[in-house]
Amino acid sequence: MSISIAQSRQQLSSLIALAQQQPQFITNRNKPVAVLVSTDYFASHQAAARTDAQSLFDRVQGLREKFAPQDDTGLDAATSSPRQTAWQRGNAFSDTLQN
Repeated sequence: MSISIAQSRQQLSSLIALAQQQPQFITNRNKPVAVLVSTDYFASHQAAARTDAQSLFDRVQGLREKFAPQDDTGLDAATSSPRQTAWQRGNAFSDTLQN
């Protein structure tokens, strides 16, 4: 059912009673602006949304633990030491001058 804001002000108690059976849409100039629902309906949908978000968070955490960050050598960052690889060239700023 759809009802305007002005009508909803006048018939609030009956609108609340109707919301116990099904969601009630409130409109402003024929555009929906709000929905009045029962607390049971709201709680069940709120719990479903929270469960989905928590399961996504758990999956992301599991992937972060499984695939820990690595440096460019493929070794764990905590155990590797800085070293020059074959494809890197030395330069005047990183190499010490030897005479």
